[in-house]
Amino acid sequence: MENRREFFKKAGALTSLSLLTKWASAAPATDKIGELLPQRQLIRNGEKVTAFCLGGYHLGTTESLKRAENMVERSIELGVRFFDNARGYHSGRSEEYMGRFLTPKYRDQIFLMSKAPAKTGKGVQEQLDQSLKALKTDYLDLWQIHTFTTPEDVDNRIRDGVLDVFLEAKEKGKTRYIGFTGHQSPKTHLYFLKKLDEMGLEFDTCQMPLNVCDPSFESFEKHVLPVLLEKEYGIIAMKTMAGGSMMGGRIDTTPQDIQTEDIPDVVGNTDLTLANLHQYVYQLPISSLCSGCRFTYELDQNVRVLKELKKLSKSDKEKLIALAKPYAGQIVENYKRVFS
Repeated sequence: MENRREFFKKAGALTSLSLLTKWASAAPATDKIGELLPQRQLIRNGEKVTAFCLGGYHLGTTESLKRAENMVERSIELGVRFFDNARGYHSGRSEEYMGRFLTPKYRDQIFLMSKAPAKTGKGVQEQLDQSLKALKTDYLDLWQIHTFTTPEDVDNRIRDGVLDVFLEAKEKGKTRYIGFTGHQSPKTHLYFLKKLDEMGLEFDTCQMPLNVCDPSFESFEKHVLPVLLEKEYGIIAMKTMAGGSMMGGRIDTTPQDIQTEDIPDVVGNTDLTLANLHQYVYQLPISSLCSGCRFTYELDQNVRVLKELKKLSKSDKEKLIALAKPYAGQIVENYKRVFS
């Protein structure tokens, strides 16, 4: 099997069109449940996941057990096999929903990840135990250090034992793989990768914001993505719609914790479409696109973009970036911070 380094070396020489044709030409994979969505490699050893991952945050926005169950079942029906979560999403409710409706029936068919935001070794150990209990599983497929903010935050978490607990959890089989996330600054991601190099360590994955606004401001795509590819990390894209901000500050589309009245409606004000937002990110050399859905019709729309993926030329991508550029920055990308 072609290893990840060779794949991306070849990918760099190919156009987006020919690379996407290669993906599309592969026969759809199936499991005992049914046909899967297109898959991409996540782990250096060749393990693949579905290119769409259902985000856990939005699952917990509902208090309706039936709606949560419907979302899980519809995801499985559509061929999704990669599921995201985090300890602390809605006080654990997101994990509890998956523990109730997902893992009892489908644990052997899915790739399950969760994340720990605590800043001490003791804290993340407690969160791992809580996650496993809530998700009703003995192990995670992927466990990630959640939301690194600043280089100082990286240093503090390493000093206070977070890294040690993650390494031990992998060694003991509590998680098969480990990764890290963050959305504030590319400098923080690069700093953590440098610290790992200094310690002779490597993680398996990184989850970070990637969208059409990103190349124009404090860009993860420009600064972090090439380094991750060189190190053969699995790359999980998030905030494809800037956490909902690209549709403005409307309550029906924007998570409550980032609602801002003066956020412009990027999609409404430009020729960008909701499909464009996902199409752009799928053209990047990512392993999976993680997106939250509050309603099954949103899930259907997201999956349709992947199944009917429009191939974008270099000029197509440049046009989308140009449309989004006037909106790039800390109003729409309100999760980013600038550090000197």
